[in-house]
Amino acid sequence: MRNTWIVVTLLAGASAFAATPHLDISTAHHAPGEEQRKEQMLRLAQQYDLSKYTITRKIVIEQGAINHSAPVLTLNLRFLDNDDLALSAYVHEQGHWLLMERHHMDMQPLYRDLEQAFPNLDVSPPDGDGKRMSSYYHIVVCMLEWQALEDLIGAERARKVMEWKQGDHYKGIYKIDLDRREQVENIMKRYAIKW
Repeated sequence: MRNTWIVVTLLAGASAFAATPHLDISTAHHAPGEEQRKEQMLRLAQQYDLSKYTITRKIVIEQGAINHSAPVLTLNLRFLDNDDLALSAYVHEQGHWLLMERHHMDMQPLYRDLEQAFPNLDVSPPDGDGKRMSSYYHIVVCMLEWQALEDLIGAERARKVMEWKQGDHYKGIYKIDLDRREQVENIMKRYAIKW
């Protein structure tokens, strides 16, 4: 009986100390800013348990790039001075990977449901990303971003990030998530989209 209690205690303790998996982060040009961003991301990976929010471990830091998820998750130098926003960029791009890896068969019906629920989305920048289908998918990616941030940094700080981003880019997309969260999450539940 005593040995069983020790094993259960050790297993419970192991899950409490889960850690971010090793991230394979490289820099495109070895520029000082790229190295600084790499250090920031490695520090955040130590500070927060990103295991649940890490679908791909291969990451490139590239000065002047636009953050993107594929073929390799690439982060630029924006938000070097703000860890919450840097973390949001990371989980945002990982959210794309979650959709690609776990829900690729759901993409067409998901798009139809999102388009039906939010028929008047302006997809032109800065409200959308310039493309109709990917702007609609961004509604889900940005909600995954928000959910991850709430878990990692708390609801208040996460909401501040979402509100800041709504004033910066994907304005219409972040507005939908902020104003109609329950409706977006209900669509996500239909497809079991979650971290």
